[in-house]
Amino acid sequence: MTERIRTPHAVLVLLNLPVPDDQRAWSQALALRDDGARVSVVCPAIRGRRPGRERIDGIDVIRFRSFEGQGALATAAEGFWTASAAAKAARSALRGSRGGRRMLQIGNPPDLLFPLAWWARRKGIRTVYDQRDVVPVLAESRAGFSRLTPMFLAAERRMITTADVVITPSEEQRARILERYGRDAIIIRTAEVPAERDEGETGAPGNLTAPVEADAADADLSAASAASAAPPDLVIGYLGVIGEQDGLTDLLDAVALLRSDGATGFRVEVAGDGPALPAARAHATRLGLDSLVTFHGWLGPGAVDTFLGRIDAMAVPDPDNPFNHFCAMNKVTHAMARGIPIALRPLRENVRLTDGHAYEAADMTIRSFADALATLLKDAPAGRAEIAAAARATFEAHLSWPRHAPRYIEAVSPARP
Repeated sequence: MTERIRTPHAVLVLLNLPVPDDQRAWSQALALRDDGARVSVVCPAIRGRRPGRERIDGIDVIRFRSFEGQGALATAAEGFWTASAAAKAARSALRGSRGGRRMLQIGNPPDLLFPLAWWARRKGIRTVYDQRDVVPVLAESRAGFSRLTPMFLAAERRMITTADVVITPSEEQRARILERYGRDAIIIRTAEVPAERDEGETGAPGNLTAPVEADAADADLSAASAASAAPPDLVIGYLGVIGEQDGLTDLLDAVALLRSDGATGFRVEVAGDGPALPAARAHATRLGLDSLVTFHGWLGPGAVDTFLGRIDAMAVPDPDNPFNHFCAMNKVTHAMARGIPIALRPLRENVRLTDGHAYEAADMTIRSFADALATLLKDAPAGRAEIAAAARATFEAHLSWPRHAPRYIEAVSPARP
């Protein structure tokens, strides 16, 4: 017991996803474990997870009871509830490791755990703030949330000024933090993303982990795979959380434009869930796209691998709002890692990630995005493969977890002096 208390202890706190579904946090937890630290992850019991404790791959996972709010008031209630429950669980975990070096890492959104960071600093615990999303800018970009922006700005300031170390996945976010708060954040780009694929494949099966939902979605995808035994159309995929700021309805509008332009030989498959999914389904029906667009819902880990292995291109339709320009989007890095060609709108951080190796729209309009998709469809397979290979090489050289894990460990690990 004494040895366990004195072992360097890292506690990671998340408010909006459980582990191991949250790839960024899980890769960080595994790296800290491999560096000799005892690791605990505090996270919400959502997406099919139950409250309680379990040990996974040598990591203590503590899931607190939570819920997912819809609308401004419910989302605010969710934020305050999860912050309170997470802080209680994190304090309990850290109190159990007195006598050794300790580290507390808080991942947003939201930025409501600055009282926990203050408490940790007073106890001599190294504090790390992982800014995944710019919450005040996100609030400004969403209807019904803009009036909460001053509160989110105040919370963000307290998090950044309290933390010993600030990390972020985005160069755009890093520049904002430096300009606004005078802090130099450390870029920790991505999580572990297996990138192997067989030579000649268009898509690349990987081990992308996603929250587990009902078996119906997996069965739906299996049925679609069986139905594709006929000569397949080119498959444009979309993968991710589906919120107001993610632009899925814009993708549907672009597909409708392609159809009106006479484009054929393709179909669209959407994997993901979120508050905007019902509206997207209804929009597809209104546009008459039900035969062209398939919605799979939120997929389990095996089904996500299957999905990524059978799409021929990744669509990134996220629209022009201030928040999206800051985001280093997982769907972009996952596609780059697996050698899947990407069609995207020219958001600043996505353009930085792909470094010219994508089918980039000329501007942010839906018409231009449809034209980028049309260029991808018209390109020869060899042309698509060349662009995808260049994107994959860029990922491996600059964005991959092996490039960033040592920097992360050096900055935050309690096993280091």
